Amino acid sequence: MSYTIAGRKILNEHIALGTFALYGVLGFAATAGGDKKAAGAAPGSSSSVREPALNASSSDEEAFIKQFLADAEGKNERLV
Repeated sequence: MSYTIAGRKILNEHIALGTFALYGVLGFAATAGGDKKAAGAAPGSSSSVREPALNASSSDEEAFIKQFLADAEGKNERLV
């Protein structure tokens, strides 16, 4: 079977192959990386490390959170 598109006879196989090629090109274009500088600093660099904001309701709670994070990071370093 075939279709008539713009006055020309197009086979089903050609339509299917064109569809696959189109999806392939669109997928490649969507996943192609842009400028690496726009994504941020390289992983592991000291400039990319930020501490999250602590929303503690009291100074005791803030101290507890900081101590907990320090202990958790210490355990993580021992596992490596």
